Amino acid sequence: MAMFRLALFLLMPGVVQADATSLETYLSAKPLRMEVRYCECAVISPDGRSPDPLPGFMDQADALSVAVEAQDKGFISTETLFLGYALQPEAGAPEAFRFQYVGDFTTPRGHNSARGAVILEKNQWVSLWGSQGGDGITGVAVRLTDTTGS
Repeated sequence: MAMFRLALFLLMPGVVQADATSLETYLSAKPLRMEVRYCECAVISPDGRSPDPLPGFMDQADALSVAVEAQDKGFISTETLFLGYALQPEAGAPEAFRFQYVGDFTTPRGHNSARGAVILEKNQWVSLWGSQGGDGITGVAVRLTDTTGS
C-alpha cells in the first residue's frame, strides 16, 4: 500500500503539469477574449458625461469571460444573463469590431432586454444596456481584449 501511495504522489506533479499545458492550449485557441460584466447597478453615470464604467460598477459586477474569434457568433448564458452575439472586424480599423447582440438580464426585481449593434475598440468597455426604474438599476457592459492580455 505504501508503494502505491508513493507512486501516486510521484505521478501527481506530471498530471498537474499536463492539465496546465492543456489549459494554455485552450486559452491560446482563440485570439480574443470577450468579457461581459453585469449587475444591479449603473454602468455609466446618469448624465452620460463619461462613457467609462463607474468604479462601483466594476467593483460590484459579476464577470464572465469567453474566448472568441475575430469573426464569431454565439451566446453565453448564466442563471441571470443571456447574451447572443455576432462579432466581425470593422473594415479599415484593425482594433475595432462590429458587435451585434440580443440579451436579457433577470434580477429578483424584474428583467430587461435589449438588442443592438455597437463598435467595440479593443480594451475599451462599452455599456450595452441598462435600466433605471422602480426599485432597481441594472447594467450590462462588454469589452474585447487579446487572450494574452487583460
